[in-house]
Amino acid sequence: MRPTHRTAALLALSCVLSAPRICRAQEEEAYVPGYDDRFLQTSTPLVYDPGILGAIFQHRFVQPVNEAGGNNLGGLDSGANIGLGVNYVPVADLGFEAYRSSTNGDYELSVKYTFLRPTRKLPLAVGVRAGVDWLTKVEIEDKVGGFGQLLVAATLGDVVTVAVAPTYVSNTPQFRNVWNVPVALQVKLPKRFFATAEYVPRNRDLEGSVGQWSFALEKAVYHHRFGVWIGNSAATTVDQVAAGDFGGGVTDSNIRLGFNIVRNFELK
Repeated sequence: MRPTHRTAALLALSCVLSAPRICRAQEEEAYVPGYDDRFLQTSTPLVYDPGILGAIFQHRFVQPVNEAGGNNLGGLDSGANIGLGVNYVPVADLGFEAYRSSTNGDYELSVKYTFLRPTRKLPLAVGVRAGVDWLTKVEIEDKVGGFGQLLVAATLGDVVTVAVAPTYVSNTPQFRNVWNVPVALQVKLPKRFFATAEYVPRNRDLEGSVGQWSFALEKAVYHHRFGVWIGNSAATTVDQVAAGDFGGGVTDSNIRLGFNIVRNFELK
């Protein structure tokens, strides 16, 4: 998402050689709202620039901090839901992603298209995402389900971003035809730090279900993004998150620890 040094230099040179009106248009195109391909678990409306290969590593420790105690170092000695993914943008505004969660051997294949990119005058982004989840390790009749998401994000004052992701999932381990609306909030901090939070409303059809919340402090550097994460659910894929039935059901608000690592590679 962030322009390369070569791109920035070309923009500056074109501003010098061209009319002020063209220069202003180029500045609008170079606007970066602060978020990239995803927030924490939830996808953003944007894809990377063409020719970028993205890699993501997500780690969610399963044992809650209050149950682990000091002997298990706040849950860091416990098992974890580990997510590994790659995505690629072959042409402008169109991205493909393959992701695997270790829990249930959950493979998620998706495509995302950005309809509207934010500018300084209109800091609004709109995209759609669709795909399938394939549960290879769980003993259920229907192992494959589809999903679709409308992704909308608005940035206020170039500091605060509010996002919603109305989501439909056809199949989860316990439910069929699930609708939910994850929300995200991101705040820009100095020195390219970001405070990001997400919330997924509880599933009213799941007895004892509670809302899923998460928070991360993130640091962005050139082509890297690292976040230290806390939350009450280790879910990472769309089908794990939407119904709140991850691990048999998210029924408490205990704190779990984790982290996100994102690395981008320029293939062009």
